[in-house]
Amino acid sequence: MNWLWIIFSKIIFIALFLYTNAFAGGLEVSRQNNMILFSDGKTVNFSTRQTSSTVTDNLYTSLDSQSIIKKLNLMSAAFKSDYSENISYAFEMYEPMASTLQYPATIGGVPAGQKALLRSQALSLTGKYNLSNSGFGIVAGARQLTIKRSTLNISPAQGDLVTTPDSGIGYMAGVSYERPEIALKVLLTQSPGIDIVVPTTVVGSGTVSQPSFTTLEFETGIANNTLLFGSMHQGEHASAQVKLNGIGAISSFTDGEKYNIGVGRKFNDSLSGSLSYTTEAGSSATGTSLLSPTNGTDTYALGINYSTETVDIAFGYAMSSFGDKAVTTAYGTGNFTNNDATTTGLRIKFKLP
Repeated sequence: MNWLWIIFSKIIFIALFLYTNAFAGGLEVSRQNNMILFSDGKTVNFSTRQTSSTVTDNLYTSLDSQSIIKKLNLMSAAFKSDYSENISYAFEMYEPMASTLQYPATIGGVPAGQKALLRSQALSLTGKYNLSNSGFGIVAGARQLTIKRSTLNISPAQGDLVTTPDSGIGYMAGVSYERPEIALKVLLTQSPGIDIVVPTTVVGSGTVSQPSFTTLEFETGIANNTLLFGSMHQGEHASAQVKLNGIGAISSFTDGEKYNIGVGRKFNDSLSGSLSYTTEAGSSATGTSLLSPTNGTDTYALGINYSTETVDIAFGYAMSSFGDKAVTTAYGTGNFTNNDATTTGLRIKFKLP
């Protein structure tokens, strides 16, 4: 195995959980790790990530100055193996969608308490077939998405709307290309959306949707012991609004694109690291939905990986800043400015015989 393949196997696991920050478009908080199909041998991976946000304004949070986006903890697990020289596959459990948004009980002395507390779980099976005598490959997979018991409150008079868990099935397809001599790996995937109708108290039912995604990811060697990596992730969030029976859409998500670029460096046989930058442009500096208090995100991330013959341990830290937004409702106009978040992550990879 040449040096490029060695450094790739050490750095890729750092980069993937760093740039999937907790404030992507719509309700997306993480995405399927299809790049695991490129890794060598049989592995079991566990990761955890915690994001702490400070999202306040001069109206809705003026009394207690508490962030309306609460702490978010995410966990994932994956198993990858090779069926043959040309076929690899992976199982993964992760949480693709979540919301921890909760406003104060009163705003300016008027009853409030709007909230969107939503959690999910996805189970996926993905495979990659390498075409003989070619650097190209075919990637395909299926996933089950479950919307867990969640709570919405869009009107103090109406009270909390509680959903019953329900699931939907989706798929993913794509193509890959690799050149081992320069550690080049490219993966282009497309995932159609999933609409899940969940039984909901008060209104009878609601629809929570995962949008269609198109994702381009790459890594390549650029110098001795150095990798360049990046991605483009496009989501059709405008067609995946949260809807309630008899009310319609209660969100105002817009389509978005997230770009990531980074550099990985091998320091010695055991230690490697990465630096990366991720940006997602905002859609509008003004709005009328309490579910959308931010306008775009910029994230800077650092990752460190320690490797032995049987296990890799990676730690990541990221700082995110949110674009300013003025949200106007019946309560008045709240200016959400100078808001940010920090994310810490830990990933452990066990290398099986």
